[in-house]
Amino acid sequence: MLIIALSLTGLTAFAAQCAGPGSTMPVLKIGLIAPFEGAQRANGYQRLYGVKLALQAVNLNGGVAGYKIELVALNDNAEAIESVLQARELVLDPDVVAVVGNWQADLFQANETVFQGAGLAVVNPAGIDDFSGLPASFAADYQAFGGALPDEQAMQAYAATQKLLRAIKAAARENARLHRSDIFDALPTIP
Repeated sequence: MLIIALSLTGLTAFAAQCAGPGSTMPVLKIGLIAPFEGAQRANGYQRLYGVKLALQAVNLNGGVAGYKIELVALNDNAEAIESVLQARELVLDPDVVAVVGNWQADLFQANETVFQGAGLAVVNPAGIDDFSGLPASFAADYQAFGGALPDEQAMQAYAATQKLLRAIKAAARENARLHRSDIFDALPTIP
């Protein structure tokens, strides 16, 4: 009995040390809807790895404004009905504060309405053609991460994610506790 009591006391003390203030960072999530199955599967994974690489870089450097950034990636098979259903799923998660939007114009427009109605910031990656903000090591890092060379969609995904991260940082300067509406309001100010 004494051994068990000492073990439990030790575990309680250890748990208390681990659960102390600042032991974990609060989490914000960025959403991505892309085709991970079907004919456009390869495009979906180029996008996924572009977003993941951007998030890995920021999280390895302490996150953004004290927040760890996680990804919620959902498959839409590049189909309009499925894409809108997945957009609604992202809206239901209160920790999702921003979204890297669809590349196909019709899907982006359909989902943009859902996201705007929920005050959720969304970036249109297909419109990004300036890759000057990508690190010099981007292609090598991407290949090490995703196993293939990046294409334009991978670069767009990375750049779109960077834009969302800048919006989160800008919103954090104005707000002690971030809400999706803060990022929504900050996004139009980000170049």
